Amino acid sequence: MCAIAAWALTFLGSFVAFYLTPVRDFSLSAGWNKVSVFMAWQLVATALAFGCLALARWLPKGSLLQRLSLVPAVATAALAVAIAALSVYASMSRTPPELVPDRSVTQTAPVRN
Repeated sequence: MCAIAAWALTFLGSFVAFYLTPVRDFSLSAGWNKVSVFMAWQLVATALAFGCLALARWLPKGSLLQRLSLVPAVATAALAVAIAALSVYASMSRTPPELVPDRSVTQTAPVRN
């Protein structure tokens, strides 16, 4: 039960840490420190989720504690699927370069009569 509580604290704490971490830079890398703090805490939460899975293996089958110890793995997998889906959506929503109209400076203006 203690491992599940530790996982819940780190999993939910990663979102709080992401929200509370200030942006350090105003250039191209602005906000990456927030992402790195979030990912570091999620790495700890994932390790604890694997620990909960190992714990679930030794508990009596069908017990409430065994089912509760599977929650961290399901939540971590759901977060991974959501991040992957967001990445695919973001990469597919851009306009391909060949579809962007060519507006070079060397084109002449249209002649009006």
